[in-house]
Amino acid sequence: MKKLILILLIIILTGCDVKYELEFKDDQLIENINLKLSSSEENKINDLKQYKAYAIFDNEYQQLYNVDYNNNLFSFSANYEYTYNYDSFRHAAYIDTCFDAFSFTIQDDNYTLTTSKGFNCMMLDYNKVDNMEIAITTNHVVIESNADEIKGKRYVWNVDDENASEKEIYIKFGPVEERNFLERIIDFMSDNIVAVVIISVLVLAVVIGSIIIVVISKKNNEI
Repeated sequence: MKKLILILLIIILTGCDVKYELEFKDDQLIENINLKLSSSEENKINDLKQYKAYAIFDNEYQQLYNVDYNNNLFSFSANYEYTYNYDSFRHAAYIDTCFDAFSFTIQDDNYTLTTSKGFNCMMLDYNKVDNMEIAITTNHVVIESNADEIKGKRYVWNVDDENASEKEIYIKFGPVEERNFLERIIDFMSDNIVAVVIISVLVLAVVIGSIIIVVISKKNNEI
């Protein structure tokens, strides 16, 4: 059954990049898993596309991930995304399979995500994962965690062969962090950096173009 649940990891081999992202935003938990392979691994890629990847797989119901494939000259990536609410996240197939036990509990305005010790997804069907990055971002206040790294609102756990057997996740959230107007603008710009850069370039081009037109017009008038 666990092989069926973790079908997205069946093709993992040495050198494959795996990133697990969980965004706890307001009352939603948005899970995003990205696998990257060399584009030369055609058989592995074809196998990956044939399998169904379950975000939820239990006796109550089943839900598939939303899947997006991207293939370029040198690499192939598969991105799996699913949005849970508080109740459905307790049935999240990936985290449930990679740890012997996990819980997501709610008490008053506090939310606690914990796992048992030992990450179990470094080897599957004789295919090896060298490194695994687990990252949690949130707009909630983080009260405490055992993250390996903290980068702003991003809490990161790095898993490899040496620490997989001891790795466990613990993070405790408080209420949604109140943000003032300026902080919200900064957050929006950070979340939409590509769009902000494009708009900034266009505005700059318009300003520069307008200045050039004004300068040329003045010179023509002087003549």
